Amino acid sequence: MKKIIVSAAVAAMALSTSAFALEDVKTTGQMKVYYETNNSGDDALFSKEKASAEVVFKVGFTGKQGEVGFGATVYQTSTMGLEGKIVSGTRSGTANGAPFVGEAYITAPIAPSTTLKFGKQELDTPLAFTERWNAIPNTFNAAVAINSSIDNVTLIAAYVGQGSADNQATLKNFGTNNIDGNVATQYFGGATAIAALYANNGLNVNFWAYHIENVLSTGAAGGGVSVNAVWIDGSAKVGPATIKAYAALATHDGTGSKDTSAFALSAAAKLGGVKLFAAASTVSTGDLPIANTATNFKKTKLPTAAVYLDGRYVGQPGSTAFKLKAAGKVGSTGLALQGVYNMNSGADGEKMGLSVPNLGTGYLAEKLEASEIDLIISQKVGVFNLKGILMHRDWSESGHDSQQHVRVIASVNF
Repeated sequence: MKKIIVSAAVAAMALSTSAFALEDVKTTGQMKVYYETNNSGDDALFSKEKASAEVVFKVGFTGKQGEVGFGATVYQTSTMGLEGKIVSGTRSGTANGAPFVGEAYITAPIAPSTTLKFGKQELDTPLAFTERWNAIPNTFNAAVAINSSIDNVTLIAAYVGQGSADNQATLKNFGTNNIDGNVATQYFGGATAIAALYANNGLNVNFWAYHIENVLSTGAAGGGVSVNAVWIDGSAKVGPATIKAYAALATHDGTGSKDTSAFALSAAAKLGGVKLFAAASTVSTGDLPIANTATNFKKTKLPTAAVYLDGRYVGQPGSTAFKLKAAGKVGSTGLALQGVYNMNSGADGEKMGLSVPNLGTGYLAEKLEASEIDLIISQKVGVFNLKGILMHRDWSESGHDSQQHVRVIASVNF
């Protein structure tokens, strides 16, 4: 699990009541400007109709009192009043709202070599995780127990009750994150996960198993199915390269259930100052995507994903994908070029979505073949971190024109 930061308001209240008892209090913060535009349909790049933007202010604190740690993060979003002028809307769907708490959790020992993290938090697991591609990350109300009593092995048990992306209970089309800090959205009927993570002398093997109750096709109670999934990945050094293998399986208990399996391989190496990466993945023509259950399968941990050719493409049943990437620096400027090709051969034709009983079929109407080329440029100017992503997307089917996207992110960390 990744280390998480904490919120100014929560820490300030704690300091006012027990200032001398708190230890290791740390603060972090960031101001970020996020802008994106595309030329889909009849609109041109940089037209306000196809542009969205958001300014995000984040501040956090972490600390502890005795054996109990705490953390929280506060967000404030805004468009600076640019709607209808140079943008048509926001990135998260929540700009100009009241400040909200993105995280609020405690950590505490519950047994020998075992720590519980409880509360609103970010998660990083293969099939339920926090996505950071948008202006604001999604979070979870969860309880996570981590045990380190076995040498080189970390054992994890987690329960996820709620999430802040608004589509977990209804499997609606994802669109943007639509995050407002509210985690009242039921995580289906509740999800449990267990994991065993092994790391020793350059060999890493990670195993995860999930059970998700009452996955629904509508927001109404009843009519759901239970989903079970497993994920395993392993990596090792082979000469100058790091080779990683992935395997996953997802199924459900609905009538006519058809398992979905996924396999992938990736290789990464550094030649001089250039980092090279190649990956391939295949997903069987089953019922469920191999992607993030927390965001209606928007992103995936499969190594073939691009910026927009993500879980909605390479993680879908019947998909085969390939990825090549090269990254390095020219002076102080970071450059990365990546290309992804995805082909879907599922029986559902153009519709690369679910065919689960009680969930409906083809909730995504994406094309059979698609490709994406991304140029990623990063540069630090004074205290500002700048990143630009230029994207070109193509589909093989007639009637679907190529498309370009431009994403710009400027941030200041403090």
